[in-house]
Amino acid sequence: MPIRVKTILVFMMSFLFRNTQAQSEFQLGVYADQTRSVTCISGVAGAEFDQILWAYVPKDLALSYITIRFRFPDNIDFSRRPTFNDQVSLVVYTDYVADTVEWNMVFNGCPTGWVKVFSQRCVMLDDQPSTIEILGPNSLTRDCTFFILNDVVVLNELSINDAECTTVPSATQSWGAIKSNFR
Repeated sequence: MPIRVKTILVFMMSFLFRNTQAQSEFQLGVYADQTRSVTCISGVAGAEFDQILWAYVPKDLALSYITIRFRFPDNIDFSRRPTFNDQVSLVVYTDYVADTVEWNMVFNGCPTGWVKVFSQRCVMLDDQPSTIEILGPNSLTRDCTFFILNDVVVLNELSINDAECTTVPSATQSWGAIKSNFR
C-alpha cells in the first residue's frame, strides 16, 4: 500500500476514534441550579444554596456505579442530608486526607443522558471565597454495557463568593433586601 494511502487511513482512523471517544465520555459537574447553568454564587454568612451534582452518561454505556471524590471548603456546612436520584440504591461515604471525601453510589436501572445524581442544601459560614471541587483523577464510573471503570471529565467547580460571582442566593434575604439590590 502506498505511503500516502496509509497516511490517509491513519488520519481517518484517528479522526473516527476521537469522535467515538467524545461521544462516550462520562462528564460530571456541580451546579447551584436545576438547569446546569449556575456555577458561581455569592452571599453572606448564613445564606443557603443548593449544590447539585449532574452526570452526563453516554446512551451507549449507561450508568451502574459512580465514585466521586470531593473537596468541600471549610466555610460551608450542610443544612440537610443529600437527596439522591431515585435510582441510587446504595451510598457509601469515605473520608480521606487533605479534606477530601469520596461518595460511592450504586444505580439501578442504568440511566443515561443528563442524570441528577444528588442535591444538597448548604449554608455559608462566612463570606470568604471558596470552591466545591470534584477531583477528576479520583472519580470514576462503571457502565452497564461493558461493566468496566471509566474516567470522567470534570466540567466545572462551584465557586462561592468569587469576585466574578453575580448570583445572590435569596434564601436568607427578605424581599426588601433583594429589591434594594436593583435600585
